[in-house]
Amino acid sequence: MSFKLRIAVTQDLGDSMRQLIDDYIHGSEHPDLVVYRRDFDEKFDLEYWERSIRDMCALGGFYNKRILEVGCGFGWDAVGLSHLGGNEVVAIDILPSMIDGFSECLASARAKGHVLNIEPKVADICSLDEEESFDGIYSSEALEHVHDLTAMFERCYDLLKPGGTLLLRNDSNRFNSSFRESTFEMWKERDTSWEHAEWLKTEIRPVEHANAKPYGAMRQEIIDETGIAFTPDQQAKLVAATAGMIRPEIVKAAETYRDRGTLPTPPKFAWCRNPETGEYAERLLDPFELRDMLKQAGFRNVSLRHGFTKFPFRLANGIAFRPINEFLFDRRGLFLLRADK
Repeated sequence: MSFKLRIAVTQDLGDSMRQLIDDYIHGSEHPDLVVYRRDFDEKFDLEYWERSIRDMCALGGFYNKRILEVGCGFGWDAVGLSHLGGNEVVAIDILPSMIDGFSECLASARAKGHVLNIEPKVADICSLDEEESFDGIYSSEALEHVHDLTAMFERCYDLLKPGGTLLLRNDSNRFNSSFRESTFEMWKERDTSWEHAEWLKTEIRPVEHANAKPYGAMRQEIIDETGIAFTPDQQAKLVAATAGMIRPEIVKAAETYRDRGTLPTPPKFAWCRNPETGEYAERLLDPFELRDMLKQAGFRNVSLRHGFTKFPFRLANGIAFRPINEFLFDRRGLFLLRADK
């Protein structure tokens, strides 16, 4: 193939991909999707996204396979996995609002002639019942929200066929100092600010966050419902100390505080949590800890990699020396975990 012809083919593929994504993301008027579409129209980097999906397909061997995507959101990556890898994709998210928008976009894209072998469904990865049904499992930017990572990894192991591959991509990395500090600030707002809760309702996802309240206010309500008489100072201390807990744990902590006068200590990197649903707003992850958890769940050939996409930085992706990894993570938090069953 001549150089000019290769350029022309590449251009045609890029135009085709852009048309698909444009048709897809503009295929729904779901209120929660509007913000995502605004971001798409303003700053979507098609070249970077396409290169990332191609890299994920190559790293996981995701070609003409049956793939489960966990935490699919509105389905952008599912579209890429199907279109670029020729995969059958079952895409799950625990939030019905996400799957509603996803399904509308998918139907619109198909009506315009795009062939996408994708099945979106509302589901919790920790209880999904499809034993050894998938050749691969993929998840991007979802681990930080999952309420029980141990249960998720064990379930992923059971869902994979023998020889299948799990591929996790995330940038919620506690070793990245810039991201860590900005996340701490976001947590404070999510836990205490009614203005922030109103912003979530009106500017981010009005359906998902229709009843948003500060997490601290939600914990206060749970403590009040126990009927235990605390002074205002005691209540404030208990609300702060139970950050990261869910309802039954908060009730138990209130009883313990009443009986013994002792308070729990919130986890440093995982305390911004909805006390009713258990979902984390943005847990700060330890990639090395996750690697060990995958091994404990039974996975083999578990590798931790960086997510650099351009030369020469991508030469550092496979480095396996922790001090260097921590240094690189502080420069860029994105990490990849690959594991086989």
